[in-house]
Amino acid sequence: MKKGLMVGAAKYNITPSLDQARRLGPKGLATDVVRQLFARATVFDDGETKAAIVLLDISEFFPNITEGIRDIASKWTDIPPENILVCGTHTHSGPKVIDYDDPYDYGGVIVEYNEISESVRLYLEMLYRWAASAVFLADSRLKPVRGKIGEISVPGIGRPRARMKDGSVASFTYAYNIDKIDIRQIESWSFYDDKLRIALFEDMEGVPVCGLANFGCHNALAMGWTTVDSDFFGWAMDKVEEEVGGKFVFSLMAGPEGNVHPAGLIEKSITPEEAASLVPVAGNILYEKAKKIWNNLEPFKTDTLSCARKEVYFPVQQPIPIRAKNYLCRRKTAGCKQDEKGVFSELQLIRIGELAILGLCGEVFHEIVFNLRKMSPFRHTWVTSLCNDELSYLMPEHEYKRDKKSGKMNVQKEFAIPDETAESLIYEAFKELFERVK
Repeated sequence: MKKGLMVGAAKYNITPSLDQARRLGPKGLATDVVRQLFARATVFDDGETKAAIVLLDISEFFPNITEGIRDIASKWTDIPPENILVCGTHTHSGPKVIDYDDPYDYGGVIVEYNEISESVRLYLEMLYRWAASAVFLADSRLKPVRGKIGEISVPGIGRPRARMKDGSVASFTYAYNIDKIDIRQIESWSFYDDKLRIALFEDMEGVPVCGLANFGCHNALAMGWTTVDSDFFGWAMDKVEEEVGGKFVFSLMAGPEGNVHPAGLIEKSITPEEAASLVPVAGNILYEKAKKIWNNLEPFKTDTLSCARKEVYFPVQQPIPIRAKNYLCRRKTAGCKQDEKGVFSELQLIRIGELAILGLCGEVFHEIVFNLRKMSPFRHTWVTSLCNDELSYLMPEHEYKRDKKSGKMNVQKEFAIPDETAESLIYEAFKELFERVK
């Protein structure tokens, strides 16, 4: 019997040992822990349905992590495993959760790993329990709530990639910025939605219990440095939690980010150390925007809680780029469901009244998200990247057509596993999921 929405939230430290850190950057021990990494869990219960969102400070993950967390969390609580959405903040300075080497470091040769190494396996076993602990604690803190929601533009952090007149793509990061190209040769800029979206849940006395947020930009300013760092998403989350106080938990999920990096802060190419020093700058921009809209959030209905998911078979692009091949090798090591022609992955939807949170299995481009919002029957629709799986970039069909026409390899396409049918498959799947949760 439905009794009104109850929500609980908690976070749990998942910081790895220094020898298990650094998904990207120089090999070897991390030189410092700048900001602790966390699993943040939010549990929802309307008396008939229970669901959870688990946000991890990690960069990439395969279904073995989702399954490991779901399995333990569902045993410790009465939340069905299929109602648990697992996603990543995409910090590039977090733990190594799969063994790999970049083939470009080895002259185009893929270094294959037949099994997950002992050090990675041991960390994953702890990660599952730490994340499940966050879910367990959140479930123990359930209380009746009211919801508020809103959005605000956050210019100045992200810079979308540029399509050049010769058909190539300029994807800006701290190491490759606007000073590297002739701006007269830019044909167009990628579509980019710079909105920060926030949902706040308060108890019946008006005391904040937890918050969810969604922002579409790579969490990757510290990606080239040698430290463990939750990056500017983590900086903003920590700052909001510190200001609200108590056991308040603020989960900032990565929205559409496949074609946007935090290079808007940087006028020219800079060193990894200089890029890492900008983490507080970008984090504070997000924090200040959250603070500005905090008292202007509008109530939204939270009367219905429902969940749905769908397994989708994504054909692999042909010919397979070397880095996409590397992803496929790593997926195989992690025990993912796939064959020589494609991969199986999961799309998920959690509906909280008028808010629909869509979980996509990779770094989705903003154009796809814009179309999903147009399709959605719900008043508020958020799309979250890096949910339950990682297929690298989820790109619009026109990107593949343009590459074929120009003969130029899009830098994102080099990493992407799915082919040009991914966009239509995503729309078809969510059209079904929208109907199932209405």
